[in-house]
Amino acid sequence: MGNNTPKYRLVFRRSRPLTKTVVLTAVVLSMAALLALRGAILTTQMETDALRAQAAQLEQEQARLEEKVNALGSVDGVVQVAEEELGLADPDTVIIEPVS
Repeated sequence: MGNNTPKYRLVFRRSRPLTKTVVLTAVVLSMAALLALRGAILTTQMETDALRAQAAQLEQEQARLEEKVNALGSVDGVVQVAEEELGLADPDTVIIEPVS
């Protein structure tokens, strides 16, 4: 009984300098791209953290203002706060300021 398995011979050849240069360039460019992406990820994470902190502050301010509005209890109270704290006036009001 004979051995019907085909025989193969693996031959390694030295690569050409151009092939080495192309592979090395591809590796270097890939590493540079990965570093650039890592920097972009870190920057985006820092911006996201800053925006989350700002959103938390705005939520706290909104809650404080909602409590204040609820404590006023009436339109007159809102008008009073608008006049005293914000310096607003009714559109029909005439304001006369002395000349200094």
